[in-house]
Amino acid sequence: MKDTFFPELLVAKYFCKLPWNIGSLFVLGILHDLRILTATEFILCYNSNEDVQLVLNDFYESEFELITNLFINSTMDSGNSIRLSDILEVSLENLFKDLLEKPELNSLGYAKYMRSSVPGEILIKIIQKHVDVIIRLEQSGVSAAFENFSSWINEGVDELKFPKDLYDNLLSNNIEDSLNYLLKLASVENFRNWKFYLILLQTLCSGNNEKAGPYVRSKKHLKAHLKQLATLPYKRSMMNLLLTARASNAVTMDISKNLDLYADWYKNNIGEMKFFFKAEEFHNIMNLLDQCIAYEAELDYLEIHAAISISPPVLCGKIVQSYKSKCKQRLQQIKKGIKGVGIDESIVIEDSN
Repeated sequence: MKDTFFPELLVAKYFCKLPWNIGSLFVLGILHDLRILTATEFILCYNSNEDVQLVLNDFYESEFELITNLFINSTMDSGNSIRLSDILEVSLENLFKDLLEKPELNSLGYAKYMRSSVPGEILIKIIQKHVDVIIRLEQSGVSAAFENFSSWINEGVDELKFPKDLYDNLLSNNIEDSLNYLLKLASVENFRNWKFYLILLQTLCSGNNEKAGPYVRSKKHLKAHLKQLATLPYKRSMMNLLLTARASNAVTMDISKNLDLYADWYKNNIGEMKFFFKAEEFHNIMNLLDQCIAYEAELDYLEIHAAISISPPVLCGKIVQSYKSKCKQRLQQIKKGIKGVGIDESIVIEDSN
């Protein structure tokens, strides 16, 4: 055993010292299969992050078993898992940034391989790593999300290829896990990754619209979110609710149908909330909606708010009338090109409302 082990160790050490070239990928695949040198062991031999990333580019392109080995080991409780996880996060960020510029560069076939070969609990951790990296591709605050919502969704549908590839190859068999994790990420204080949160949410919901899995799950989330706001009113959380509702209803290629779906959600949850909220809770929700008007920047959604009737409890009619009036005033401002009062996103806002 010692005699066979020692030559193998020499081969592994010698290979790690060689420059990476055209034939290296093939040889490493053989060494990995023979368990002489695993992909993880090889990558951890590198001191140069730049060199590591060049090797990983080859893994993502064609050596799916090798890249899968790295991702699996990054989820393990070991001394090298943190370093390995950091290396993979950088490589994923580089990959997705490249795909922003060149959508056809990689169809994420490695992710399909992982979906079929990695055990469930580990696969969920790999999914979460992908989601984490994607939503951090561009920082954007909540007021920017209101202003750019439709253009971002259109970009995700018409220009970007990798969100759909990721859904088809990795997320589609783990809809609820993916959706729950994404929604959880957006619930943190001062969340600033709105663009790709909304794009991924729309991708998940539209990808499985026929089975209505994420669509229904998102509605359950929204209903629970609204009930929480009724007792713990917080403006940023209401803004999160409105944006999430819009993205989760943008499930068809027909913009008018998507607006109708949002209008149905608004009618059933806001328009009829007197039937499931006490007067004080109703007031809390209306006050939050009132505070969000200044951030509205798109006519279509604000017109829905202005048009759909809200049935008030006893003695709550005036607050509804005031809200409707302010919606109409803001509509006129938008038509005149007057921007809303955005949050100063360069500082942390202390907002108890």
